[in-house]
Amino acid sequence: MRKKTLCSFLYADMTESLIVPGDRLDIKPENIILGPGFYVDLKTDEIIPTNAGILEVSRKQNKTVYVIDSKSKTYIPKTNDFVIGIITGTFGELYKVGLSEFTQAAQMSIYAFPNASKKNRPHLKVGDVIYARVLSAERDIEVELECIDPTTGKEGGFGQLEDGYLFTVNLAYARYLLFNENAEILTELVKKCKFELAVGCNGRIWIKAETIKTTIACVKIIEESQNWSKQDIPKKLKGVWAAFN
Repeated sequence: MRKKTLCSFLYADMTESLIVPGDRLDIKPENIILGPGFYVDLKTDEIIPTNAGILEVSRKQNKTVYVIDSKSKTYIPKTNDFVIGIITGTFGELYKVGLSEFTQAAQMSIYAFPNASKKNRPHLKVGDVIYARVLSAERDIEVELECIDPTTGKEGGFGQLEDGYLFTVNLAYARYLLFNENAEILTELVKKCKFELAVGCNGRIWIKAETIKTTIACVKIIEESQNWSKQDIPKKLKGVWAAFN
């Protein structure tokens, strides 16, 4: 499973960070405007998110505006993003790779694998699933992928994902699972079963457990956990797990 440290992104006058239901936010209820997806505890004045998403913070008329973007479906590739793609075609020495229903296809060289050559390379076909890194994402130029860890020159977890189950979650939740080394749903789920997992910034998740039944149970839990608070995860996970066992 590929993971990185949870991070925030700063764009001019707007700050964005990844949050999930139940996170404790350092927000004072003074001179603020709250969008949907927040709960205000009237006893403590604590502001708690009820949706997973990207917390956007901006300024408007001397007030701080807080909005949770949890519905975005359009993935915009960025260099170094980890993505899960589906091979949609082969053209000469290039593969066409679909990243999402709303994103233009990317391309990947047949040599974009460790030590690849004409005689020694993966032979992918239409429908195959891969875990890759965005090598370049320039405006007006087709996005390029590779299955090489740039720090080691080796596979590093990238490459073809065989068998397993592929599904999607919202983009913000996918980033949360990828960037948070201690994502509660995964730390709780691993107590129930062993599984392989790949998470893409493009909202796709691939998972493979020891049996098909267990794999489907894991998929159901991760999908539903998008709307669970951290406090509810152990109880709700136990309930869904029991329904499959």
